Amino acid sequence: MWSWQPVLKLQQGAEYVLHLSSTDVNHGFSLAPVNLNFQVVPGYDYGLRVRPTQAGDFRILCNEFCGVGHHMMVGKVIVAPAAALARAQAAEVPR
Repeated sequence: MWSWQPVLKLQQGAEYVLHLSSTDVNHGFSLAPVNLNFQVVPGYDYGLRVRPTQAGDFRILCNEFCGVGHHMMVGKVIVAPAAALARAQAAEVPR
């Protein structure tokens, strides 16, 4: 409750489907500073298709008051440049 998890690590230019759901109350998924806002209602699994176009660190905020821990409901999305992520993944492969 009251957190967006996990930290998302995405590749610039790749397409993803984010599955958003709530088990308790209504929440708001707001990705700043990209003007992406989505309401998350309990009992539903939403598939939100995204394709990051710029690299950087982005913040997820809950923009729907959800209770006493609302102010702690933050998360993070890290978008790596396509070339940088490919290099990092190649370095992780054991040889």
